Amino acid sequence: MIGLASCMRQKSLNKYISLWRKDKIPYGTYYAFENLPSIFPKASVITNTMSPQSFYYDSVVLGDSNSTLKAYIIIGPRVVPQEAEVESMIRFAASGHQLFISSLDFGDSLLDALHLQISDSLSRGISDSLQLNLFDPVHHQALQYLYPGSRRDAYFVSIDTGHTQVLGTNYLGKPDFIRIPFRHGGAIFVHLAPLAFSNFFLLHRQNKSYYDFALSYLPRETTVVIWDDYFRYERRNDFSALQFLLSNRSLKWAFWLVVGLFLLLYIFDSKRKQRALLSIAPPGNASVDFVRTVGRLYLQQKNNHNLALKMITAFLEQVRSAYLIPTSELNDGFSKKLALRTGRDPEIIRKLVGSIHGARMKTELTDQELMDLHKQMELINKPV
Repeated sequence: MIGLASCMRQKSLNKYISLWRKDKIPYGTYYAFENLPSIFPKASVITNTMSPQSFYYDSVVLGDSNSTLKAYIIIGPRVVPQEAEVESMIRFAASGHQLFISSLDFGDSLLDALHLQISDSLSRGISDSLQLNLFDPVHHQALQYLYPGSRRDAYFVSIDTGHTQVLGTNYLGKPDFIRIPFRHGGAIFVHLAPLAFSNFFLLHRQNKSYYDFALSYLPRETTVVIWDDYFRYERRNDFSALQFLLSNRSLKWAFWLVVGLFLLLYIFDSKRKQRALLSIAPPGNASVDFVRTVGRLYLQQKNNHNLALKMITAFLEQVRSAYLIPTSELNDGFSKKLALRTGRDPEIIRKLVGSIHGARMKTELTDQELMDLHKQMELINKPV
């Protein structure tokens, strides 16, 4: 009886698949995230909640020939970028950086851009006992890994073997881990079994070597590792509570009845009370007050990057309205037009454009960099 009671008190396995870097549950990725310094000893590890569109990786425009080597790692249940985001991700790899994506579900725009097709028959079935094969990056020997947990049997239907390198296969021998090279040494890694990076899989027997070998395909000289949180929080299909209420006949009537009752209470209550006459303050510049309030908020939170992006947006809007210059492309043509309309030295304008590009590319800005950007914008607004 004691043994039976002890067994009943044992906790059942948490089968929730979060793939979240802070989750220590079986299907979280706490172990994978915390062990990144062991794979990239020279790199700083940061997390990202911004869209890939906010990255600007064209080092030629910025004049930066010694750009840092970055690795952008996305591991999650669903990665469905928009077309503009896909273009930014490909530009990131084409600039010589590494993009590593492991997910259960990929967006069509990403697969179409990479000319990939994933199996339909097995890609949606989750069963037990994951078995994977990975090629050793040093000896190129096939190593087999398995564990007694959930699996995802997706694989690539067809790939360009002359251009794409197969790094791993599933239990059927079908490719599920590939590398697509780009110019300047950049590459995009697409991995279809993200559960292989879960705590459960990596802590089962000697499976940690799968993690070591898989990420060892990325350059060891990587100086910045970006772990993505953007696609975890982003909602492509937003759930609307109001839409749900109005779609149900009974809930719809109840909702409008409650709204009507509150409206009646407000009308009768407002007639019963005599409002005090308040002194009316002189009108102020609401736009300036709002900008100052938002600026102080971002400065207090040390969110210099977001504040810089909003400053840039406001400045470009002023350029469009005051000087009638399009701001879709900040190139030499834009610099010449703005210098002509404002009467400023073209070198000052080009320096400002370079600062804008630099602020957009960085994920963090110092207080001094933010102040320098502000001074350059204010110089353009001052009369000549």
